[in-house]
Amino acid sequence: MSSGEEIRIADVVSDRGSLEPILRESFEGWYLRHSLRTLGEVETVRGAEMSGKKVGLTMLKTLDGGVGYLYYLAVQRVHRRKGIGGKLIDDAVECFRKQGVREVYASVENEEAIHLFSSKGFLRTDFGEVSRRYGLFRAVSMYRNMLSVPGEVLFRLELGQNGDLTFSRAGLQPS
Repeated sequence: MSSGEEIRIADVVSDRGSLEPILRESFEGWYLRHSLRTLGEVETVRGAEMSGKKVGLTMLKTLDGGVGYLYYLAVQRVHRRKGIGGKLIDDAVECFRKQGVREVYASVENEEAIHLFSSKGFLRTDFGEVSRRYGLFRAVSMYRNMLSVPGEVLFRLELGQNGDLTFSRAGLQPS
């Protein structure tokens, strides 16, 4: 990305269909069908623009009990590895933080996404841990709302009481 190319991220309310090409080149099969349907149904869609063109998006949902879920993250192929995905994650976390969310989950299925979420402080978790935190019934409900499928890696990012990231479990320090 050159110094003149600024990334602007904002809510996409009325023209969500303009983001479909990004989804079509980012997903296939079941993920594509589900992402297209979710685009029209999910409560929050955030779009990334560069030079006035849409280049990426996130879909955000607040689950029961105020838990954030980053449903989808997609960036046009030509604009990948330019920091846009990371900026979209940071923006999503900030949106959830403003809503008072204390933790954010995301399910990912490819190595690139696994690396990206890990680099942003998300920690791998699993159904067992979610069940221990929330009880079996609520964990099942959360998984159903996440539509996490076999083969995906579930990540969790805990936000502190004042909205700061919590690094203690991973032994990480804020950068």
